[in-house]
Order: sequence, then C-alpha cells, then structure tokens
Amino acid sequence: MGRRISGWRLGCGTVRAYGVSAAMRLRRRFAVALLVLGLLAACSAEAPAPRLADEPSSGDGFVSVAAGSGHWCGLHSDGSIRCWGHNDAGQASPPDGEFVTVSAGGSHTCGLHVDGEIECWGDGYAPPSGRFASIDMGSSNGCGLRVNGTADCWGWHHGGSTPGGVFAAVAAGLVHSCGLRAGGQVECWGRDWDGQASPPDGEFASVSLGIDYTCGLRVSGTIDCWGSDELGLTYPPSGEFAAVDAATSHACGLRADGRLQCWGNNTVGEASPPDGEFVAVSVGYGLSCGLRPGGEIECWGDNRGGLASPASRDKFTAIGAGSQHSCGLRADGAIVCWGSDDHGQASPPGGEFAAVSAGSGLSCGLRSGGALQCWGRFWDGQASPPGGEFTSVSLELYYSCGLRVGGAIECWGSDTLELPSRLGSEFVALDTGQNHACGLRADGTLQCWGRNGDDLAAPDGEFASVSLGDDYYSCGLRIGGTIECWGATDHSLASPPGGAFSAIAVGEGSGGHACALQDDGVVRCWGRDDHGQASPPDGVFTAVAVGSRHSCGVRRDGTVQCWGSDGSGQASPPSDEPSPTNWAEPASPPTTP
Repeated sequence: MGRRISGWRLGCGTVRAYGVSAAMRLRRRFAVALLVLGLLAACSAEAPAPRLADEPSSGDGFVSVAAGSGHWCGLHSDGSIRCWGHNDAGQASPPDGEFVTVSAGGSHTCGLHVDGEIECWGDGYAPPSGRFASIDMGSSNGCGLRVNGTADCWGWHHGGSTPGGVFAAVAAGLVHSCGLRAGGQVECWGRDWDGQASPPDGEFASVSLGIDYTCGLRVSGTIDCWGSDELGLTYPPSGEFAAVDAATSHACGLRADGRLQCWGNNTVGEASPPDGEFVAVSVGYGLSCGLRPGGEIECWGDNRGGLASPASRDKFTAIGAGSQHSCGLRADGAIVCWGSDDHGQASPPGGEFAAVSAGSGLSCGLRSGGALQCWGRFWDGQASPPGGEFTSVSLELYYSCGLRVGGAIECWGSDTLELPSRLGSEFVALDTGQNHACGLRADGTLQCWGRNGDDLAAPDGEFASVSLGDDYYSCGLRIGGTIECWGATDHSLASPPGGAFSAIAVGEGSGGHACALQDDGVVRCWGRDDHGQASPPDGVFTAVAVGSRHSCGVRRDGTVQCWGSDGSGQASPPSDEPSPTNWAEPASPPTTP
C-alpha cells in the first residue's frame, strides 16, 4: 500500500492546496512545509479548537483517495468517507461524520475529523487522543503528526522509536517509517535490511513508503527511490513530477501536467494507468486508483472482489441480495445489479420498475403495471413467470413464486413447491425457502407449507412480515416489532436480538445469517459471521437485504453499502463515476540508467 506524505493541514488555521494546479502544488509544497512550522509556533494552549481544514468543496465528487491492503476509501466533497473492497474486519465500513483526511492500512482505516481527532475502524490498534494535523496508516500501525509538529506512532510495527523534534509530515510503513523535517531532509527509522530507511541527502517535498523501498519527491520535482531494487522499483522515470506514491511492488508518479506514469510489477495492469489528467494517485497491492479533476475516481489493475469499483453514489430506494450478486432499484426506477453475472443475473433490462428481487443466479423486476420480468438462470423455467399482474415475487434456486394482485400465490419452475389444497387467495405477503414457503394473510396469521404440499407449523398470533432461509428456518416480524424465529438452530439463528424492528431478512444458502432493521434505522445481524456478513456498519439505514454470505443496506441518503463476502463483487455496489479500467496492457519496464 502506498504511504504518501502530502495534503498539508495544520495548526490554528488551514494550509491547503485544493484548487491549484499540479505544477503550482509542486513549486509550493516545500514552501508550505516551512509555513507549517510558522503556524505551529503561532498556536497556543489557549487558542480555540481549530478546524484543521476548510469545508470540502461543493460538487458531487471525491477530493482524495486512499489505498489499503485489499480495500480502498475515498473522501467525498461533503466530508463523508466511502470505502469499497475487502471488509472482513470492517475496514471498509466507515463511520458517519465529517472528515478532512482518510488513510487506509492493512485491515484497518483511520480518518481525521475536522476537530483534529482520529477515528479508526477495522482490525487495528486504538489511536492516541489529541489534535492531529495529518495521519498515515501502515500495515498494522499508524503515525500521526500532532498540531505541535511532533510525530506519534501506534500499533504493531518494526519501526523502532519515533525520533523527537518537529516534523512537517510523517509516514508509516510495514517495517520502517519516515518523516520530513522542516529543511526538507528525510529522516527514517526502523528496519533497514535493504537500505529502505537510509535516505539520500538533499531537500524533498514528500516521501512514500513501500515495504522494502522508499521513494521521495525532491523539491526540484524529480523522484529518487532507495532500498530493494527488485522489479526496478528504485529506478523511477526521469522528468518533473508533482507527486509519487509507492506500494508493495509498483509505484506511480503524477506528472506536473496531470499525466500518470507507473513502474515496477505490472502482472495485472496495475502499472498501466489510463490516459488523461489526474490530480492525485494512490497505489495498493495489485491495484492503482487516480482522482480526476472533476472528483471522479478511476482504478486499474486487479479487480477481483470488485476492488476497482469505487463506492456507490447512486441513489436507491430498494435493494435485493442474491447468492453472489445484488440488485438495487434506483430512484428513477432503473435497476442496477453487480457481482456474479455467469447466468446474466446481473444484467437487468432497461426501463422503469417498481420492485426488484435477487436469487441464486436469477433476478426479477416488477414493472409499474404489475408485470414480472426476469433474467438469469432459465434452465428450469424459474425465470419465465406467467402473465398477469403481481404485487411481489420471491426467488429460489429451482423455482419462483409470485403474489398476484388479488392475493393469490402462484409458483413456476422446476421442482416447484406443491401448493396446499387449502391455500386461499387472501395473502398480502410471501417468501420462499429452499424447501418451504410461507404466506402472510390479511389478518396477520401465517400459513407455511413444505415441498410435498403439507402444512408446516407456524407460530400463532399476528405478524407484519416473514422471511425464510434454508432447512426450514423461518423468522417473522410481530406486529409489535419483535422478532420470532423457528426451525433450524445452527449458528444461533433461532436467537434473534431483542428490541423493536421494522424489517427482517434471512439469508439463503450456507451463509447462515439474518439481519433486521431497528426502528431507529440501525441494522442488527446474527448467525454465522465467517465472512463478516453479520457485522453491519454503523449508521442509519432504510432497508436491508441478505444474500448467502453478504448483506446490503440502503442508507438514509439513498446510497447502498454492503458487507461480507465479496468474491464475485456482490458487496461492491456500482459507482456513478466512469467505469474503471480494470485490465491494461503491460507497460514497458523502466529503463535502468
């Protein structure tokens, strides 16, 4: 992951280069480092708590991007943080609030609030308290620059003791760390087995840390790298640059004219940036992302797990989670799907819809006139609904069932559950499991039946909704908002949380988990959590959907956030930014001088 020292935000006021050209940033960066020290000297203990940065600029875009080890985060212009990629430890589930900086590490991420306090999430060590001007995350550690100019590092690392004195910036790596002194000298500490902690003399404007090598941007605009020479990493291209970022096995530099040039490993195209102008670059393991002048994030390299798919900014009104894909209903009625598309289940038709449902290799949408349209797995007829008007649809592996406008239930596909002879036409809701189905009657009572059409026992009393999993496991939401579950008891599924809820969703397949939406909008999950599918992010949601090993929720602002397994990109909602360049032709290796 790249460790870049840049983006000055200091002291009793703000020093910030937003809005200036890349060339101007290059010429001013060292002067800014000196100005930083002046600001630090002007601060006093009696000074009011500062805002360490101006309010983010207006406009619907990002102002920075940060690379972790398998996850990425962007700081939006409204001060919120959006993350995507691996989320097994919650590192891609940022908290709400307004931030001025974000930095991503191994399985953790930290953000700097406008008041200078650090907040971290994921699997990491608690940061120190106090007011900071900048932060930088390493693999299992972090370093921050306090407003008085001293460096403070925390977590597990081989970085040695942090030197005293005043710095202009500081960066954290896996086995070494570096700081930039006021005179532009780079000082490093920690492991030095390949010379990565032995910087050359001279004045630098910024420094970025790989694992066993380091790159620095000189005041003149040239890049100088030192440490391990594997893959030509210590032989950067010549010429003038405005920024540099180094990762495990490749690095990228931002030219003064906004073009990107990368070097090092290029196995999956991570060192082959797209054409055009950028204002920032951040590189991680096998993947690179750049920030366009308009605030769009564009990524290239390894897109396994949807890593090259920046966080969603689309506005959704409903969400459906299938086995390895997800679909959302946008505010304009269009359906957008992401994740596995091996059967075409993530390729919805155009037009306006009123509802969407995602199953195992199959998706269906309800048109505004009540007609059903399905796409994906067709071989058993489960994607060929009958004509007529429906109000909802529920999908399973081999069959589908729909609720007609008059309250009757109709099913289709191979291995369809045989409907009981006593099944009436007064239902208001329906859900299906692999081996059973349940209908909610107008009076709030449930009727459930199994594969042979026999009635299955359901609890007495009134319910507001019902959701079914596999192996005859079911959960119902009572009229009063409490949850009652029955059937299989694996992974503590039959012990839902207490409290008042407004919605419930039970997962399918081997995921073995369920989630519910509290009255206050907080999502609570229970059951198996081996992929993080039962560890929802904080914040307020308006809807929740559960797949096999992942879950998704719709935020109050209409954006979608997912958590859990992302092996097919099912937990990486699409971005409204331009499609990233995922795979590029290998670049020519840098010329050795």
